[in-house]
Amino acid sequence: MAWMVVLTFLIVGMASAGYFLIRWRMSSPEAVALIEWPDQTTPAASVDQAVISRNGRGLRPAPDPRLIEALPIGLLPKIGDDGACSADIYARPILPVSGALAEAPRIAILMTGGGIGHLATVEAMVKLTPDISIAISPYSSDIDRQAADIRSEGHEIFLDLPVSQPDQPYGGAGPIALGDQFDTEINQSRLRWAMSRFPGYVGVAGHFQDRVKDNGAASAALSEIAARGLAMFDVGGGAKPITLDSDLRSKAIDDALQSLEDTARQSGTAIGLAGTTPLAIDRIMNWSASLAARGFRLVPVSTLLHNNGAK
Repeated sequence: MAWMVVLTFLIVGMASAGYFLIRWRMSSPEAVALIEWPDQTTPAASVDQAVISRNGRGLRPAPDPRLIEALPIGLLPKIGDDGACSADIYARPILPVSGALAEAPRIAILMTGGGIGHLATVEAMVKLTPDISIAISPYSSDIDRQAADIRSEGHEIFLDLPVSQPDQPYGGAGPIALGDQFDTEINQSRLRWAMSRFPGYVGVAGHFQDRVKDNGAASAALSEIAARGLAMFDVGGGAKPITLDSDLRSKAIDDALQSLEDTARQSGTAIGLAGTTPLAIDRIMNWSASLAARGFRLVPVSTLLHNNGAK
């Protein structure tokens, strides 16, 4: 009889152990990088207290209460009663330098398409130096937390605004893209939807000059960007940035980075543009490690922009 009791306990114990083992294996894997969510009770940012973080490089959590307008669609940025604006408050400050580096050619890089691929976004924000800016797509899921994570790693962020090709209704820009084929009311509604998706961005990046007519329906809506205190970065017109990853091969990206340096050496400034792909992230990370030794200064995109474009 005793052996039956012992056998029963053994069977029950093994079943329990098996159950917990299965539960453990079915649980979610640990994240690639452990990044704490920001404390939502932390006071909003101010210009002289812009840089805080557990790792010593992150930006203060957003939004700043001065820069919020509550509308039925959500919280939109606005210029504060004291004149404060997102283009200044949410920008990554740069430390003053002296010597040759103070007069060195300045280079900025914007990584676009952030937030769409969570792992790629995490890789970009932890591998790349904080002076590299990241644009987040409004189509991203869990967008508030992704934006907060990126800023906690010190990167300033832009809203990656979808603008459709003139000859294509959507042109790969998604169902909420702006465009001259839509009336002003639709464009304004879509712009406000995108702007309400997450707080803390410096400005809006998108194809403007090459896809939107000066007197078109989209242009009228886009005027709201500057009126809300946001920087506007045209990735497709004017002082067009250099695309770094149009050819996804290591040598091609390295050659594009060399062209970026050549442009900066000739003009004093240059802006590069790349998607958040693993190869582009790795090549830019390696390139930036020795950039100062080659006589260039890496700065956030906001330092080369103002509300209406490049300085």
